[in-house]
Amino acid sequence: MIIIRNIILESDNEEKLRDKISKLIRNKDFDYEIYRKSIDARRGIKFNYQVLVDIDPSDKELKKIKNADRFKFRNQKIVINNPPEEVAIVGSGPAGLFTAYILAQNGVKVKVYERGEAIEDRMTTIEAFEQGAPLNPESNIQFGEGGAGTYSDGKLTARSKDPRVRIVLETFYKHGAPSDILIDQKPHIGTDLLREVIVSMREEITALGGEFYFSHHLDDIEIIDGTINSIKINGDDYKSEAYVLAIGHSARDTFEMLRDKIPMENKNFAVGFRIEHKRLTINNAQYNGHKTDMDGNTLPAASYNLSYNDKENGLSAYTFCMCPGGYVVNASSEEGQICVNGMSYHDRDNENSNSALIVTIGEETYGDKLLDGMRFQREIEHRAYQLGEGKVPVQRYGDYKDNVATTSLGDIKPSVKGGYKLSNLRGIYPDDFEKIIIDSVEYMGKRIAGFNNPDAILSGVEARSSSPIRMIRDNTNRVEGIENLYVIGEGSGHAGGIVSSAVDGIKTAAEILARKI
Repeated sequence: MIIIRNIILESDNEEKLRDKISKLIRNKDFDYEIYRKSIDARRGIKFNYQVLVDIDPSDKELKKIKNADRFKFRNQKIVINNPPEEVAIVGSGPAGLFTAYILAQNGVKVKVYERGEAIEDRMTTIEAFEQGAPLNPESNIQFGEGGAGTYSDGKLTARSKDPRVRIVLETFYKHGAPSDILIDQKPHIGTDLLREVIVSMREEITALGGEFYFSHHLDDIEIIDGTINSIKINGDDYKSEAYVLAIGHSARDTFEMLRDKIPMENKNFAVGFRIEHKRLTINNAQYNGHKTDMDGNTLPAASYNLSYNDKENGLSAYTFCMCPGGYVVNASSEEGQICVNGMSYHDRDNENSNSALIVTIGEETYGDKLLDGMRFQREIEHRAYQLGEGKVPVQRYGDYKDNVATTSLGDIKPSVKGGYKLSNLRGIYPDDFEKIIIDSVEYMGKRIAGFNNPDAILSGVEARSSSPIRMIRDNTNRVEGIENLYVIGEGSGHAGGIVSSAVDGIKTAAEILARKI
């Protein structure tokens, strides 16, 4: 089998693609599959394909095929040595879920403890909150089956070239995700379909003997002679042979409980706002006004990835978790505080598109005591709560720039799930931080026409881009000095996003299966 890269077409047409492959390999009798597909709109609409072709040419023949190479997919085999009979997993986000999935498939009894509710109940709780019900600190956008990523765009991108990324995509596809996630350069599921996928994975795990315990909050861990002896959940003690902490980056009370029990350190993270534009504005800018390809196929909602560096002040801003045709959601998990996130359904057809616009900060900004980053998050979220009087505070970008409160909206209306309040977001962050937000939007407006539209909507605050701490672990994901405790996923500070967290879980399951505990 060979892979051919950079096959360029002006439309998304598989018949034309097959003809192009045929000409490249000088053969009409072959099987192929699309491995990757992306859109390049720099000079008109172009589709860039990578394809796998089921032929086995000689080295001499291969050299004659433009942009071709032999395909060497590293499908790692799991080594099973003497694994434990039972493993306790705290957290059912991507990291915990994939750890449980791989272990259960290989005969290990898994018990998954999740502080939030199962998806079916969690959906009801979140919908009630959006309609004005009190926040449930244990089950919300951050906590519950599937983790925070369940209420996001469902992005499946990852910088890592780890071959286990493919396992994640194929597993999601097996459990109901659309097939295009296997080929799109920037795949996404959408929050509506992702919920169904996660339930399907849970059902397979339980069919293999695994158990899920929802509304089960981790209270404490007992360490004796460098080994976890038990964990306390909802006031009761639970014992297992190995323990996996797959908590999310918002599990602040758990960080506080663990601070004197396991080694951890502060790390850099990023905070800022959500920024909204009309989806049509972003589409026009990214596709140069095109709405269809050469064959009349409608182009998908466009995305972007922008950054800005202020070399003089040493600060950098960038967009993150962009949600084409999406919504802004109240992602709070503690009373008296407001934070926001972005969410898209699979069809990405909402009027607005949004993205986080965030600035990287470190100890020089928030302090050098352990958990100072978490304290800083809480402070800015509390300011946002006060501004919005319990609702999401929003402001026109032009008003933010002029430092005046927004009293009326322009052409762009907020796509906030739940209530919002017109406000003045200035004063939440330090002055140099506010300056880089403005400078970055102006700079990004030169890259995407309309990005610095005065009517663009800012909402606050985006404070949960990643964990404010990093737990110290070895190369098997075990906590240093504790024989049977693994820390993984976003809460550990070693992963970010659905796919990288899932890969972290797969690696951890493989380590547990391969070693004697």
